[in-house]
Amino acid sequence: MNIKKLNNSVDMLKEYLGDSLLACDIWMTNTGQSIAGYNAQPKATDLFEQATSFLNKSLNEAGFPRLEKYYLMDCEGDSLILVLQFGKYQWAILVSKSKTKLGLLLNVIIPNVSEEFLEAVKN
Repeated sequence: MNIKKLNNSVDMLKEYLGDSLLACDIWMTNTGQSIAGYNAQPKATDLFEQATSFLNKSLNEAGFPRLEKYYLMDCEGDSLILVLQFGKYQWAILVSKSKTKLGLLLNVIIPNVSEEFLEAVKN
């Protein structure tokens, strides 16, 4: 894992989103161990790890397809949470709904920072 590139992917996200980015955290799937972030919340990382596991289990038991690239939570107030799936890793991003263009986030920003992230975790 290239820590410099990993931190660069977080910096790119901060640059793209500016003050609409409230927090983000990258962690290892199945352990919840945080490896990079911005205004990181270790308790939230563990809870999102559990939520992802629960969602996958529930979808499987219901006969639905598994989660693929991400899931999105529209929270009360002005918060939106996007949890990206990268196999061994997950990345939760908390943004201000009123300051974020969702189409731009999903179609431009996330693909760009994901590319840098995937380069960083290449073996």
